[in-house]
Amino acid sequence: MTEQDSRVGPTGADIEPDEIRAALADIQACASFVASRQLSAFLCYVVEKALAGEADRIKAYSIATEALGRPETFDPASDPIVRVEAGRLRKALDAYYLAEGADARLRITVPRGSYVPRFERVAVEDRQAEPSEDAEAAPLEDEALTAPPAPLPVAGQSWSFRLSAALLVGAVLLAFGMSGGSRLLADLGRAQASIADAAENETTVSARLPATKPQAPRIFVAPFAVTDETSLGVSGSQFSVMLATAMSRFDEVTVVTRMDGDADYQVSGRLSSGVAGISVSTMLTNRATGRVIWSSQMTLPRNPIRPSATINELTGAIATAIAQPYGVVLSDRLTRSDLPDDGFPCVIRSFNFWQSYTPKSHADVKACLEELTHRFPAYALSYAQLSLLYLSEGAVATDPKLHADAIDRAVKASALAVQLAPTSARAMQALQFTYYSTGQIQRAIEAGNRAMLLNPLDTDIRASQGQVLIVAGRYQLGQRLIEEAASSNTAYPPWYDLYLALAAFQGGKTETLRKLMGRVDLPDHPLAALLEIIAASNSDARDAAAARMRARYPAMAADPAAVLNRVLPNPELVDKLVAAARQAGLQS
Repeated sequence: MTEQDSRVGPTGADIEPDEIRAALADIQACASFVASRQLSAFLCYVVEKALAGEADRIKAYSIATEALGRPETFDPASDPIVRVEAGRLRKALDAYYLAEGADARLRITVPRGSYVPRFERVAVEDRQAEPSEDAEAAPLEDEALTAPPAPLPVAGQSWSFRLSAALLVGAVLLAFGMSGGSRLLADLGRAQASIADAAENETTVSARLPATKPQAPRIFVAPFAVTDETSLGVSGSQFSVMLATAMSRFDEVTVVTRMDGDADYQVSGRLSSGVAGISVSTMLTNRATGRVIWSSQMTLPRNPIRPSATINELTGAIATAIAQPYGVVLSDRLTRSDLPDDGFPCVIRSFNFWQSYTPKSHADVKACLEELTHRFPAYALSYAQLSLLYLSEGAVATDPKLHADAIDRAVKASALAVQLAPTSARAMQALQFTYYSTGQIQRAIEAGNRAMLLNPLDTDIRASQGQVLIVAGRYQLGQRLIEEAASSNTAYPPWYDLYLALAAFQGGKTETLRKLMGRVDLPDHPLAALLEIIAASNSDARDAAAARMRARYPAMAADPAAVLNRVLPNPELVDKLVAAARQAGLQS
């Protein structure tokens, strides 16, 4: 291979940082990196560290705790996550330079034996990527659920790519006892074709992305001003990288590494140390207009044992407030009329559905999500959200055939979401609730744990795991998770309180149950209808609640268990609820 300037280290003076960041952005925009936020976060972290002149600090521990979300107790000797992800990263980079990055003038590699990236120029006439000699072949724990995304099909590889995709989808379908996945595989074929066409036919990142997904809000994190780096133990650029990495865990936003024409929003701020602890002032602005959308001032006491824990807690709190599904960016994006409706507002409305849980909003969101899957067949998030809509449809269906059909569609949609984005926390959440709705509670808990590992900052995922645990009978742990989620999400949906009320019922806390049900406004949810009767403090309130339930769910008066079993896959808990409702005066 002919090269110009041979190989240049991470701090080579002949390559400008902006040029390196542009190359990084191109890599992160390709389909395989879009599908794997873990790889994207890993690569972004090591590149930014190298550009900051901190290559000596790029170690397995720092990558795990600052880029991959591992706790401070992470032990590189016992947890191989960094080695595994580094092997996947090297393979993904090789695949990128064999396909859409074949014409790249600047290459980023991560040689074996170190996690420090190398930046190198290649000659225009001979830019042919050679696979790394050191690409590691590290197996994953559960390939049926967490298999890395396959590289884009290139000459001679299309058949193996499609076969591996079919095997993965088949494994998920078999978990639900389903053999008829032909329609799903057809959808998968459309998704693969969409990604491949985008890679082959388009020459720029801006032209490629619309072919496979709508444009999520793009956020640029500027280096924070820091008053005393020595005291804080972190520089402004380090803090911004940590914050950007934390936000990149969310499927609903895109974190960009440069401002030029890319970002919709900018995050900036100041970090300081004082007697009270470490303080951070943060501001979110509209990049085009400069309008201040959100600002925050936060101070946390310094952790004397683990000083970095305070910094991590601050970045986590800021990232959650900005990027979570009910956070400030998605709320602002839904109100903006200066941006074209490319389908992404539908994704936001799919989260807002859970605020009301009404048949009309369900129909509207379902229709727009189904249209989105046809418009962008490779967009995993639309399948994940659609799966949850189908499950809610099945939960209230009184016709057994309609119920089975809704569950069937949900299973296939969640399997496709996981295939398209195996490291997506939202796809894993969809899989969790598919397990839950088919009575596979332990598998649902395991999938929820994996979703929380993929994004420990997502309050909705934390609350979802709390819901599953409460229904499984582990109501104390489930209650704690939902309460933690609610404390970080002032706009949380009312189903949080509904399942906290269910936990109060299991714990025999009648007053807490009544207080929580007083806040729940979900007239179209069967569990809410029954708990309202149980929580009634007098006969008039009980009779009124029973009348509302009979009007909305006539079948519940005669056989409430038949309805509840579709919402709560725990027969023992359902029997207790029905007995309590009968004791409260519910008549057949």
